[in-house]
Amino acid sequence: MTPLAGFVIAVIAGWIVRDPRRAAAIVVVPYLAVVAVQTWALADGRGVSPPDTVWPVKQAIGYYVVQVIILALALGVAALLAAVRARRVASPDGAAGIDRRTAIAVVVDAVLTIAFIVGALLDSAPVRHHSTQGSPPVQGLLGIGACIVSLIVLSVLTIRGRRAVARAKLAGSAVPARRPQVTGQPRHGH
Repeated sequence: MTPLAGFVIAVIAGWIVRDPRRAAAIVVVPYLAVVAVQTWALADGRGVSPPDTVWPVKQAIGYYVVQVIILALALGVAALLAAVRARRVASPDGAAGIDRRTAIAVVVDAVLTIAFIVGALLDSAPVRHHSTQGSPPVQGLLGIGACIVSLIVLSVLTIRGRRAVARAKLAGSAVPARRPQVTGQPRHGH
């Protein structure tokens, strides 16, 4: 559940907020809320994986390391998407729009996080036979894949955008400055 939830939360934050740091920051609390619910459900025997996947912590370090990696992927998606959107979409409302977009992203992510949590709780029930293979569920694999593919695509777009800006600056500085021509005065030599 966490990879897919992290991906959706990151896309919403990065799409709405055009400041990479703010977009990434918006992802943290909703993602941790989803992780907390998933961890509780697993510990209570309500997941595909057995309860010893999450508790005791000494034996479950792998689970928590994976959650940190998924959080890092989600933060990267949010930040890169925000950077790409900031370069492509000019905002007419300036600084005031940043706060408004941040508030919108926080509200949308909060609502979706609550929906993820309520859906997970309503769908959860004690499981009699847990998976012993240790493989994540399909939605987890889809979420991880979506995060990785998004990071690759957004990284390429970001690098290409930065190169284009650098080329434009280089081309702009290579053009000699022209002196403004005063109208109404005859040019010499004509």
